[in-house]
Amino acid sequence: MPTLLAALKTERGRHVAVAAGLAGLSATFLFCGYEFIRSPIESIFIDNFGAASKPYALSCVPVMMGLLIYLYGRALSAYGGARSMAGSMLFACAVFAAAYFSLESLGRPLVFFLYVFKESYVVIISEQYWSFINSVVRDEEGKVFNGPVAGLGALGSLIGGFLLGHYAVRLHTESFILLSAVCFLPAMVLILKAYSSAGEPRPSADEEGGKKGHIHLGILRENRTVLFIALIIFAAQVVATALDLRFSLLVQDALPDKDLRTAFLGGFWMKVNIFSFSMQFMLTPLLLRYLSVRRIQTAIPLIHIVTCAMLLIYPSLWLGSAAFLLFKGMDYSIFRASKETLYIPFSYDTRYRAKQVADAFTYRFSKGFTSIVLSIIKSFSAIPVAAYAVVGFVFSAAWLGLAFPLTAKNNNK
Repeated sequence: MPTLLAALKTERGRHVAVAAGLAGLSATFLFCGYEFIRSPIESIFIDNFGAASKPYALSCVPVMMGLLIYLYGRALSAYGGARSMAGSMLFACAVFAAAYFSLESLGRPLVFFLYVFKESYVVIISEQYWSFINSVVRDEEGKVFNGPVAGLGALGSLIGGFLLGHYAVRLHTESFILLSAVCFLPAMVLILKAYSSAGEPRPSADEEGGKKGHIHLGILRENRTVLFIALIIFAAQVVATALDLRFSLLVQDALPDKDLRTAFLGGFWMKVNIFSFSMQFMLTPLLLRYLSVRRIQTAIPLIHIVTCAMLLIYPSLWLGSAAFLLFKGMDYSIFRASKETLYIPFSYDTRYRAKQVADAFTYRFSKGFTSIVLSIIKSFSAIPVAAYAVVGFVFSAAWLGLAFPLTAKNNNK
């Protein structure tokens, strides 16, 4: 398999690198803006509702995701990938800009809506990046370019987390909502340039215009690889939700002041993105080059089994932060880069439509489903804090079991 430097010596490699590089730079601005919205809304939500109310908000996310994915599917059928992606960015930009100017007057209902929306929009748009990348690269090229592309996205998160951690107290939490909206504008310009460089990917005649459905759910029956990706993402996000909720409770107990909490969360996500960024440019290319996808996809849940067990035995903010950081850092880097290589050989509808269901919707549906279950349990009795680590441990084990059929050959009918 060629290295990145070897690929850049060929005409095709340089052509792919330009398109992938523009997409990666666009992702830098998108994820910088996401950092500007993630921790501030998290902190504002805790200030208004308390960390214990997060499951109620997360339970609404699948509804928001379903609506946004359907609208995206309709736009994709009518306008194609490039204009649909630009429209997604402009819509999210308008939502955050309007929210900044309306936050004081609309209060708690708007805070609740923003929490649900920020959980939804970024997953749908980020999957559109990978739909584009998976359409541009060939099988082996994905192992060369996926790491650096994801690394540029992690760089944006790193920058955003750094700025948030250093200026949240001085500028105040709410100001970053407007800054998040601004970041969409250069992100949109760059992704349109990437599409212009590579050309608009075209569906086959039988998939053109959404002939097989604007979402084309039938692919989940036909393609076992995509089905197992969806199942693994469901299990992985149960783990993520359990670690997230445990982390939020630990943060709330340790940091009652809103601006200090925002600064801490910004610093935490900066550390996550330093780890992810380092993985993308240093370890991920080497791991993809020398290890099979099966070995990578089975090693990741094994690590989470260990960290969840440690958090159960030694509960603390430091360990809760470390367990959540490891999950997010690997989720954004080696897990994503290795998983995306599995999509490259498949059809347009698989990469652009079914992917939104298998990856984006399942990603948030899992968090919502977990939150609904926790909300029901909480309505009858208090949830022991140790339960979150237990749930993480159990679903990490389920994830490990699913990784083997995911990477088996002959998964497709």
